[in-house]
Amino acid sequence: MTNALDPSYPDQEKKNMKSKTFPQSQRVFSLIVIIFALSLLPNGAQARIVNRIMAIVGNQVITSMNLRQAISIEYPEQDFKALTVEEQNSIIKKELDGLIDNLLIAQQAAALGISITDEDLEDTIERVLKQNRMSQEMLESALASQNLTFTSYRNKISSDLLKAKFISREIKSDIIITNQEVLDYAEKHDLFSQDESVTLAQIFIPESSSHAAAGEDDEKWQEIRKRLKNEENFFALASEFSEGPAAAKGGRLGTFKRGNLLSEIEEIAYKLPLAKASKVIKTSLGYHMIMITNRTGGKERSLSPDAEEQIKSKLYEEKLAKALKNLSSDLRREYSVKIMQ
Repeated sequence: MTNALDPSYPDQEKKNMKSKTFPQSQRVFSLIVIIFALSLLPNGAQARIVNRIMAIVGNQVITSMNLRQAISIEYPEQDFKALTVEEQNSIIKKELDGLIDNLLIAQQAAALGISITDEDLEDTIERVLKQNRMSQEMLESALASQNLTFTSYRNKISSDLLKAKFISREIKSDIIITNQEVLDYAEKHDLFSQDESVTLAQIFIPESSSHAAAGEDDEKWQEIRKRLKNEENFFALASEFSEGPAAAKGGRLGTFKRGNLLSEIEEIAYKLPLAKASKVIKTSLGYHMIMITNRTGGKERSLSPDAEEQIKSKLYEEKLAKALKNLSSDLRREYSVKIMQ
């Protein structure tokens, strides 16, 4: 139900900041919900409480207007009203937590000399407009329909950019995923491949090539073997010498399950050590030299490249979420946070 006006940064940092229960009693939060609900009443009824202080974070305050604007950016008014009371209360608490976290990070960022420039802000707004195929006038009109101003929206983007920069510098750089962690995760979740497969690249000379007549004794193969002996990169040599369609990709062909390769190639592929170039192989198509970059299944407990990347991504998200939760707790201990009745 995220609003289309949400900048949606690549790392989606804001969704990782977990809600945290404050030490105040449930009665205090209930009063916050009531105050916020009253601020949504018609103008005459809300005049006295429209901008009540909801929280004090260090030397800054969060008002009911700030909270309402934060919710309006994420949830259009009609969508919010369509939710149950429990869902509304959950969103109110989440957004209040988010505003508090943003202020805490802003104060810590200032202490560390971390800031964003006007150019960063303008570039981001321009990207948002382009992604949504909107002009600034269209954006301002859409914001006005949600009782928001362009200034409030600009401030939100500024806050999100600062938060993303702080997290990138202070947290992300310290997150490391080891090979053992990947293997342990795969073991725990039974993700090791059961099917035998090989991931390979090749240097290929087709039967129709002028270099095919002399077979593996052709001067081109002699040059390739000489340069491999001098430890030159197989993929670079494939780009230079291969006459196959995969040459532009360094000869990389992808991953194949057992039974999907030419028999002459498959016989060698499942015996060839990883990252070692094979001898020249003759098939009905021409001449091949292959290199295996990954092998799964059989007696070997290994992962496909796609599975490995997915595990790394999952572990990274988990570590980032934990680090953000710890950051939130640490900053609350360092700075004074008061929820107002």
